[in-house]
Amino acid sequence: MKSPLFKDISPIKRRRFLKVLGAALASPSIPLMLKHDAMSLVMGEAYAQAVPANTPTYFMEINLRDQWDFGHVFVSPGLATHTNLRRGPTGRRAALFYNNLSQQRRNFYLTEHSMELEPHLDDIACCEMFELSVGRIHGHEAANATRSPGRGYSGGNGRMAMFEQEPSYTEQGNEPHFSSTPTPAALHNYWQKQLGQGAFRNGVAFKGISRFHNVYHFGAGLPGAELDRSQNVQDLLDRFPDEVRDLNVLASAEEADTVARILKSLDARFFQKYGYTAGAKERHEQNLVEVQQLLYSGQTETISLPLTDEEQAYWSAGVPPQVGQNVKANIWEQVAYGYKLLSSGMSRTYAVEFDYVDVHDQRTEDQMRVMARQTVLPLTRLIESFKNAGMWDRTMIAIYSLDGGRSPAASSYGNEGKNTVILAGGMIEGGYYGDISVAGDNGDGHNYRYHVPTIANGAQTNAVETNGNRVPGAAIWKTVQKGLGVPSTVYDQFADVQGVGSLDWMLKS
Repeated sequence: MKSPLFKDISPIKRRRFLKVLGAALASPSIPLMLKHDAMSLVMGEAYAQAVPANTPTYFMEINLRDQWDFGHVFVSPGLATHTNLRRGPTGRRAALFYNNLSQQRRNFYLTEHSMELEPHLDDIACCEMFELSVGRIHGHEAANATRSPGRGYSGGNGRMAMFEQEPSYTEQGNEPHFSSTPTPAALHNYWQKQLGQGAFRNGVAFKGISRFHNVYHFGAGLPGAELDRSQNVQDLLDRFPDEVRDLNVLASAEEADTVARILKSLDARFFQKYGYTAGAKERHEQNLVEVQQLLYSGQTETISLPLTDEEQAYWSAGVPPQVGQNVKANIWEQVAYGYKLLSSGMSRTYAVEFDYVDVHDQRTEDQMRVMARQTVLPLTRLIESFKNAGMWDRTMIAIYSLDGGRSPAASSYGNEGKNTVILAGGMIEGGYYGDISVAGDNGDGHNYRYHVPTIANGAQTNAVETNGNRVPGAAIWKTVQKGLGVPSTVYDQFADVQGVGSLDWMLKS
């Protein structure tokens, strides 16, 4: 039985109206459950139940190179609580220099360099126990198993060169890898196009590394999966010129009146039903005003990518500059452009590439502080901005350390100890998963022990001191795709991920 609201529209106009409503509800600013409720009012609950699987999602992939260390972002509980931890910049001492350490919910320990993340910990997951990088120069590589499981040095049997799509490729520190599994942003870009909802552009990778290192983005032959590569800011701006949008999108008063009644029906009962905050209710009421203006004003708006002075001040405040000789865009600038692209609906997929010039033999307090602030401040502002835009429930941010993350020992390299992925999003079950503890003293520092979570439930396995027994890269790769709403029939088709489960304890049910 059709809804009374739907029957108010003449049959000949219903197909067009559903297209218009679907496009409107695909906007990043419409929360997922409000879309569900709107469609249930129009078409009934059975129809609405099919909506979430076809709902657009938004993905920002932040790729960090040169053995990025998140030690001052999240301190492992085992190290945070160890008595007489030997800390310092060289040898086997732990490269931790914080003055203030704060125990937080969900197994997090924050330093004075990461406290801005505290309000958002329920939506942030960190695990450092993934299989290590394999680059022949102490772990350096441009892919990582967390981004393309099974990548390796042999082609054939469906395995294609990952490096051929990357401009200015050199082998040093990048590794000539082959794979049959697409990287996360490429697969998300592909799937969003399959949904066919709304007008948006191809996903973009900003090639923002300051030297010869690279990041592979790989579509694995899927049609339309490959990201556009932007080498500099001007190229990015040229790809997305100012866009004038007609706000008066409905063709008749009949349609406009029906949409208005649908949205007005999504009142406080729905917010109570789904546990939305008072602030969300206020934003919804403001959305109703804006929708009325969209339906009746006849005005236009201009979507412009260049950052205003106010935006530059907001995104840049306190973020250390890139440490490099060929700076294309600082990390705050890269993520600011990404936010504007995704929140405006101009694109749904965006990848950042950034580096901290390779550090050998030691890690100093300044190095750890800079890497922490370059991670924490952009991430905090992204979360706050996506929340304010009303699109957090459909947005994921994934941060990868492509070269591995080293052990806590100051003089270690990326082929020892840990390999970190941080996920943030409305669908993410926050927590620090796994642990690192002290196995015993060694010279001026320690040997370290790694507590690896199981795929099934996240419970920690027996601790190991070796580099083996880590969580397969395929597990976190699947988790990202599942969280982004990609169907299992799509992400399970690749040989290198079959038979490995996703980390469902990282996702909200």
